[in-house]
Order: sequence, then C-alpha cells, then structure tokens
Amino acid sequence: MFAGTSEYSADLQDVITRAVAIATMPITQLQNQQTFLTGQSDALTTLDTDFTNLQTAVAGIGTAMNGASFNADVSKADGTVSTAVAATLGDGATQGVYAIDVKDIGAYATSMSTSSWDSTETVSGTPDPFKLVITTSAGTKSYSITGTDDSAGGVAAAINASYGNLVNATVVNVGTDTTPDDRISLQAASLGPMTLDIQNAAGTSLQTQGTTPGSLATYQVDDSGNDVTSTSRTVTVSDGVELTLQSADSGNDVYVTVTQSPSALDTAMSTFVSAYNQAVKDVDAQRGQAAGALQATPILTELQQTLATISTYAAKGQISGLNDLGMQLQDDGSLQYVEGTLLSADIQNPASVTGFMGAAGVSGFLKAATDALTDLEDPTTGLLKNAETNTQTQITNIGTQITAKQAQVTALQTSLTSQMADADTLISDTQQQYSEISGMFNAMQVEDQMYATN
Repeated sequence: MFAGTSEYSADLQDVITRAVAIATMPITQLQNQQTFLTGQSDALTTLDTDFTNLQTAVAGIGTAMNGASFNADVSKADGTVSTAVAATLGDGATQGVYAIDVKDIGAYATSMSTSSWDSTETVSGTPDPFKLVITTSAGTKSYSITGTDDSAGGVAAAINASYGNLVNATVVNVGTDTTPDDRISLQAASLGPMTLDIQNAAGTSLQTQGTTPGSLATYQVDDSGNDVTSTSRTVTVSDGVELTLQSADSGNDVYVTVTQSPSALDTAMSTFVSAYNQAVKDVDAQRGQAAGALQATPILTELQQTLATISTYAAKGQISGLNDLGMQLQDDGSLQYVEGTLLSADIQNPASVTGFMGAAGVSGFLKAATDALTDLEDPTTGLLKNAETNTQTQITNIGTQITAKQAQVTALQTSLTSQMADADTLISDTQQQYSEISGMFNAMQVEDQMYATN
C-alpha cells in the first residue's frame, strides 16, 4: 500500500488490491488442500498407532503360546521336589510330563602343572612357544600357544583367548602367600574322557593329569531303555524343553511336568481384544454421516478388510474360530471377550488350542493375523505406513508450493505498488500543471475584461 497524492490514488490502490487478491487465490486453494491432507495425516497417524498396538498384541499371544508362559515342576516319584535336574523352557515347549533317569552327570577332564611354572624366557624379551595338546578317543590334536610372556598368567590368557571353546585355563597358587607356587590348571570345556597337556618347544609335557580323566553324562528319558550320552550337562529332551543335569540318582526317575500358564494366555487375549476394538472404533470414526478425512479412501477399505480377516479367521477342528476361545464378534464389528471360555478350552483340549493358534510365519491364526498386519505395518512395503508417508510428503510439497507462490505474490505487489506510485506521481504532476495553466488563463480573462471596461 502507498500513500498517493493524486485524487485517483484510492483507485490505484484498488487496482493493486484486486490484482493481489486474484494472485492469492491459488495459494488459498493450496492451503485448503494442505489443511485437508493434514486431517488425513492425523487420522492415519492415529490408525497407525492402533494397528501397531494390534500387531504387538498378536505377537503377545505368540509369546504366551511359547515357552515364556510355561512352567516346569521337577519332582521325585513321591511328589517331593527334586534338584537332580533344572528345567529351562523356550519356544516350542508343549504341556506334558517327562521322566528322566540321571545315571551319571559326567565329569570334566583336568590337569595341572607338574611343578611350579617356570616363567624364564629362553631369549629375554621374547616369549617362548608352547603347545596345547588334547587327546580324545578320536585322536590327538596340538594347538600353538604364545603368550605375551612366559608367565603362568600370560600362557593361561593365551589359551583362553584362542581355545576357550576347548579348555578353561586358570592360574592357581598351591603354595602360600609368602612362598607362592603358581601352576596352570586346565579343565575341559566338554564332558568326556580326554587328556589335557601343555608342552614346551622341546615337546616335554608340563602337566599331570587329574585323578578323573573325564566321562560323558548318561541319562534315560521316559524309561525308553535307551541310555543317552552327552558331552554337556545341558540336554534337550523335547522342543523347547532343556534340562540341566545336576546330580545322579541312577534307577530313580525324576519327573519334569510342563504346564502352560492359563493366566498369561488369558491376559494376552484380553490385550488383543482391547487393541482390536480400539482399531475398529477409530476406523468406524472415518465413516458415516460424521465421516473423517479418510472417508472413501482406498486405505480405509484395506483396514476394514484386515480387521475382518482377523476376526473371522476359521480353521478345521474342535477350535474353529475365535468364538470358541471366548471372543464373540458383535454387530458393530467389535469383539467381546468372555472370560473362562479360553481356560476351559485349554484344560479340555490344549492341543486343539495350540493347533488353532499355530505360530507366526508357520500356521494358524497367528500366521494369518501376523501376515495381514505386516501387509499394513511393514516399514518398507506396508500399505498404512506408505499412505502415512505419502500424505506427509504431499503436505510438504504443497507447503513448498505455497512458499514459492507467496514469494511471487509479494513480488507482484511490490512491482504494482512501484508502478502505481509512479503513475500517481505523474497524475499529481499533471494535475498541478493543469491547475497552474487554468489559473493563468483565468487571470488573463479577468485582465481582458478590465481593459474592455476602461
């Protein structure tokens, strides 16, 4: 806006205002479009959170179905607690009872330096080479060792650094604090008969073998009559069921009873229903008379289909749908969880519950639900993730266009203001000249009339 001096300055300002208003119309349209897209982006963010939570809830069911929700009780035949074995449960564990007869927990072969360890280097400042020699029923193998020096600590550290998977080397003082007697003690990393030796460069043995040459662990499962041997005290007796042999009691079975925690699965199902119903609620909010910004968009249809795929999943067997586990589909598309139904089904037929649920990436409800949600939530290919990203990109691009067009309008306004100011000055000057000429003409007329009268 400029302050003109001519009588037409207001008209000139109107020209500027009208031109700027016309030039601004595309900006207004872009701003309206940006506002609409922002509404869609907000809705997509809310739905993304909902379906991410639902994805997490489905994974939670999978966790509740695996070893994390199982318990293991270890007892003797009379029902009293046994410490002969310790049980660790993991993925793949199933309910059942496993009888194990621990005949021998095995022993680790050992050896110790025959005399005080000689740390003197053949060439001062240059560590001497040694060999770790391990003999088993399969033969003898030698491994080169060179420590940072010839001390017991230096050689033991070199053994552990390179061959810790085979033996464990420690330095022990069999003397006193005032008269130390450092020696290297070796213990095999696995059970079984073997000899462990350290030899110097001349091939001289530096170790005395322990009183126990080592032996394999031996056990029998479910009175099969088949004794099993192991180089480790930790053994797997079934998928997801790992036992650590702690003491032998040959001829007497120890019973490991694996049960699933109903409360863990029940809690996981309740969490799933809550997450599912929130997703249904927020999807429905985008439809109807008070529809949200996503009304009639393709992504909304995809979300509805995903929810339907999850809630109507069906399988053959005694458990054929979520309804059999207490999740009843309501008229509004939500689920109502009837507590107790799942617990009853799990007690009566745990195998059917496990079969219906399956596992993510394998089979059953968990695979179907996981796959459907992955199609939406995959960081790279997920439809919902991509819709959210694309919408945000459009908002950013429109913002860039608005900035560019606003700069154009500002330049137009500046240019017009300058032009109108020049025009106003020209008009003002012309009016001033006209006024002066008119004044002179009028004065001449008056003078002529005065002469004519005289």
